[in-house]
Amino acid sequence: MARRKIRDLARTGKAESFVKGGRLGIECVDIDPQAAAVPGDPLGFRHQSGPQATPALRRRHPQMANVEPAPVRDPVQAGEKQALRIMRRDGDRRFIAWPEPSRDLFAQSRRKLGRLHRFDRKNDLLTLFVFDHDRAVRRVLVLLLWACVASAATARGEDESCAPVDIAPGPAPAHERVHDYTPIFERCAREDESRLAIRRMSVNGTPLILTVDPQSLQTSLERAACWRCEETSDAAQAETRYLQALHPPQDPTRPPALVNAGLIHGAGDGAFVTGDLCPSRKPLDRGFFEKLAAQGPHTPVMLAVSGGWIARHGADFAWLREKTKAGALDIAWANHSFSHPYVRRLPDGRNYFLRPGVDVDREIFETEKLIIAEGETPSAFFRFPGLVADAALLERIRSRHLIALGADSWLALGLRPRPGAIVLVHPNGNEPVGLRIFSRLIDAGAMPLPLRPINQAP
Repeated sequence: MARRKIRDLARTGKAESFVKGGRLGIECVDIDPQAAAVPGDPLGFRHQSGPQATPALRRRHPQMANVEPAPVRDPVQAGEKQALRIMRRDGDRRFIAWPEPSRDLFAQSRRKLGRLHRFDRKNDLLTLFVFDHDRAVRRVLVLLLWACVASAATARGEDESCAPVDIAPGPAPAHERVHDYTPIFERCAREDESRLAIRRMSVNGTPLILTVDPQSLQTSLERAACWRCEETSDAAQAETRYLQALHPPQDPTRPPALVNAGLIHGAGDGAFVTGDLCPSRKPLDRGFFEKLAAQGPHTPVMLAVSGGWIARHGADFAWLREKTKAGALDIAWANHSFSHPYVRRLPDGRNYFLRPGVDVDREIFETEKLIIAEGETPSAFFRFPGLVADAALLERIRSRHLIALGADSWLALGLRPRPGAIVLVHPNGNEPVGLRIFSRLIDAGAMPLPLRPINQAP
C-alpha cells in the first residue's frame, strides 16, 4: 500500500485525535530530531523537551498525552521556520514527523489548506492539507467510505468479468464472430476449481477457452483471463476419468473400428438417447423431442449435430435451444463433422471420413465454431459420419481430445436397446422409422430407464 502523507498536523496539536478519529490503528508517533513546529508553537508531545526558551506545553486535546514518540537523539527545537509533515508508514503502522521547507505554505488561504490537494508523485496515496480537527476527521471518514465503495465496485467488476459466458446468436457468420480458434491441452486452475482446456479462441473480441471437467466430462466456455493455465499432456492426466474415456482399454470382443467406431455401450442401467442431425433439407422432427420432454423435466439427450445442418436449420436450432432454456430438455451437443462427407454406393472403406482429401481438422473445428457462434457449448464427444472410421482416424480424433462415440442400438437397423444401451435415431427427417420404433418402445415400457446423460456413459 502506498504511504499516506498528512501536512502540518502538529500545527493544531491534534495528531493523536486525528489518528483515533480516522481509526487507522497507529501505534505511536516518531519525531525526527530535525523536525520543527510551526513558528512560535512547540510540538507539544511529552518526553520531547526543547531548549529553555521553548514555550510552555499547550495541550489542545486531552489525548495528546497518549502519543509516545520513539527516542530521538536531540531535543526538538521550536521556532524553526519550516513546515512539519507527519507521514504514515504502513509497514510498521507509525507516523513520522519530519521537516520540509514551507514554500509559502502558510501564506495560502484556510480554504485552500482544507482542500484535497493532489496525488503525490512518489506513489503516495493522498496529500491532504488539514487545518481543522473536526473537518480532518470527517475527511478521513469520507475517504474510508470512498475506499470501501471503490473496493466493492472493483470486486463486483471482477465477479462480472468472470461470470459464466453467455453468447447471444447474431446475424454475423461464425467465422466473423469466432476467431483464432486453436486446439490446446492445458491444465487450468481458479481458486479451488480445476479444468482441462482443449480449445482457445476469441469470441466477439473476448478471449475464451473451452474447458472439460476432468471428472464429470462437462464442458464449459470460460473467460481465459479468469484462469491460470499451463500446458499438460495425456500422460500427466492419465488418471482422470476424462483421459480414461478418451483412451479406453482394448476390448477384443467389440467389432472392428471400421464398423462402429468409438464407445458403443454405456455403463450402468437405463439408456443413453442420442440423435444425429446430418445435413438434411427436411424439417426437424419436433414430435420426437416433444415425446422426450414428456418423460419429465430436463430429459437428457445427446445431439450429434453437423455444421451443414445448423447452417440450413437456424430456426430449428433456436427451437431446440428454447427447449433447453425452458427446462424441458437437457441437450449435449456432440460434433458430427461439418459437411458429413458421403457418396452413395461407395464402399465404407472409401467413404465418409475415409474419402481421400477430407480435412479432418476443418470438419471438427468449423462445426465447433458454429455451435459456439449459435450460443451453445460443444461437448467432449464426436460421432463419425456413418459411424465409420479406422484406427488412424480414431487416434486423430483423440489427439483433438474428443471422445469417439458409436452406438449399439441403432433403432432403424433393428438393434433393440438393453440396459446401458447407446440408442441412435435420426430426428433430421431422414429416418422416420427409427423415431416410430422409439415411440413404441417408450409407450410399451420397453425402453431401459432411466434416460441418462451421455457424460455418464464412459
